[in-house]
Amino acid sequence: MTVEIGLSQAEIRDLAQKAAQLILSGRDGDSEALQTYKQSAEFRAGVQLACAAMVLVVAENNSRIAEQLAAKLG
Repeated sequence: MTVEIGLSQAEIRDLAQKAAQLILSGRDGDSEALQTYKQSAEFRAGVQLACAAMVLVVAENNSRIAEQLAAKLG
């Protein structure tokens, strides 16, 4: 049995996009002020920047994480 670990570049990009969508989406109970803030350019830019930083960290450490997981599973 082969176990695949690590993320492909497409999976890392997808993770960032889904994270941004989750953060930017409205939720039941959000106040009108929060909804307005989530629609602001500043907030959206901050979310995109944070998700891009997350992608860089995951991408830079993906091989090391995969190696550590393989060692523990192997």
